[in-house]
Amino acid sequence: MKLVVENSGESQTAVAAKLGVSQPRLNQYLNEKREADYAFVSKFCHYFHITPNYLFEFESSNLNEDAVDCFINIVEKIEDWSQKHKVFYDPIDKAELVRLIYRKVYDLPEQKRNSKIIDFLEVYDTLRQ
Repeated sequence: MKLVVENSGESQTAVAAKLGVSQPRLNQYLNEKREADYAFVSKFCHYFHITPNYLFEFESSNLNEDAVDCFINIVEKIEDWSQKHKVFYDPIDKAELVRLIYRKVYDLPEQKRNSKIIDFLEVYDTLRQ
């Protein structure tokens, strides 16, 4: 938990306030001087958008480089498309668009991904109009 809070850039005081505990109590949890209960762990994970499996290191911390590369490529293509076609996607729409495209193109061979991303954006924008 300590690394999650440190990497968030938020102060312990701010995190404690958001999670409904005192800063000293949060500090005890972070320094393993007190064990957090399930309710707190649940709030903590929800607040930081992580799973308990990630928090307790049950999930592998090794990133799948192909998945990361695919994700970055999709984001770049959306940005390029948006600028080229003067289309605005609010952050929620953009996140949903990335999620939808990723699910459709990740299993494709790398050389086919780009054309499928563009195809998807064309259809998506047509449906939005």
